[in-house]
Amino acid sequence: MADQPEPVQIDTSRPHPARMYDYYLGGKDNFQADREAAEQAVRGWPALRTAARANRAFLGRAVRFLAGEAGIRQFLDIGTGLPDKDNKP
Repeated sequence: MADQPEPVQIDTSRPHPARMYDYYLGGKDNFQADREAAEQAVRGWPALRTAARANRAFLGRAVRFLAGEAGIRQFLDIGTGLPDKDNKP
């Protein structure tokens, strides 16, 4: 199949914001470059990990309210984030 596109290669030597966010949340889907850049950002803003976790907690509360109290049954998630261990289908 000559028309098949080449598989995308992930450059693990360059940090990516989604993998850095995964690192802040204590995830496993990050690489050394992501961890190093994330730690550099934490040195500039020590509360960064706490802020990322608070952001994720707010997201969970908002979705639970919208699905449970407001009756919304369908959500569209647009972003470059990675699935988290706490995501539920």
